[in-house]
Amino acid sequence: MTVGRARSGSSSESTFEGQGDILRLYQALYYCPDLFDLIPIGEGPGRGRHYHIADAQSTFLIMQDSTKHWTLHATVAAPEEMAAQFERAVGVPVRYEMLYVGQWKQNLLLADHYRDGRVFLAGDAVHLVIPTGGLGMNTGVGDAIDLSWKLAATLQGWGGPKLFDSYEVERRQVGDRNVGASRYASVGRRKWRSQYRPEIRDATPEGQAARDILARVADVEQRKTNEMIGAELGYRYVGSPVISDEPGGPEHLFREYVPTTWPGARLPHVWLRDQKAIHDVIGEGYTLLRLGRSDAGTSGLGRAMQALGAPFETLTVTDEVARDIYGYDLILLRPDLHVAWRGNGLPADLVQLARLVTGH
Repeated sequence: MTVGRARSGSSSESTFEGQGDILRLYQALYYCPDLFDLIPIGEGPGRGRHYHIADAQSTFLIMQDSTKHWTLHATVAAPEEMAAQFERAVGVPVRYEMLYVGQWKQNLLLADHYRDGRVFLAGDAVHLVIPTGGLGMNTGVGDAIDLSWKLAATLQGWGGPKLFDSYEVERRQVGDRNVGASRYASVGRRKWRSQYRPEIRDATPEGQAARDILARVADVEQRKTNEMIGAELGYRYVGSPVISDEPGGPEHLFREYVPTTWPGARLPHVWLRDQKAIHDVIGEGYTLLRLGRSDAGTSGLGRAMQALGAPFETLTVTDEVARDIYGYDLILLRPDLHVAWRGNGLPADLVQLARLVTGH
């Protein structure tokens, strides 16, 4: 359903679609320097940072920047009730100061456009996710990285017009998938919370049975909120006008990361022999990785890129582990480390490849 609109500054409008105002919670910030040492679960650094309270108020306690500051989220009737809710949640007498109280809403929304002419949108302006799953900032940073190098390329004169066209194509699909991943995670949390019963606190057979049921459901469903490595690392751009197309491609998984160099994917990490991460030895422009089994000459691609003014270098990596994981002799990387092309030999028309990946 459509639940809101965001104006882009022109006469046209960008519409948000999805679910809005799913749940309203109050968030309060507390200064409580003694609480960490009083937590009876675990010892020292083994204590947790996040504590989900099984109750009817969706209570969630988080240790913030140090062991002295905490936030509490709960569905209470009024902000002044957050003090008593904090005391109920921690369960022990403790000194504290409530520094802030505010209300926030859970939304799962995606804008239908990320661009209108010279106006580009990123971050929460185009996708709103529930913090469950931890994808909001990751997605916004990804938007910024994708857009920033394309803006730089255009300002420096070597980026073609399709670079800007590719921004919405690439990032909106990630926003769409991550809104879906956040929905998947939040539904998991709601499932185990729905098992709460008032008798769960009773020292009775009925209370124990209710606790056992909730624990079993939570053991399955709560994991969905923390196991998002596939959404975080495994996304790839499909159908981009500046990436060499290969039909098909691996499935997009929320909870599992499978390293791949399929065009559009971000280059997987490997450690090289000198204990350097391969990402740390790659330059800031386009990079052609020449892996150990390739003796192909690459000067022709360098000349084609140089003719467009695009930054380019060839990096030879002889480590067998890189070739085994990446699966190809040659991999062309964009400045954002996403794979633009791969193969075991360069294509015949290197000018066409150079023009494709630079947006011409």
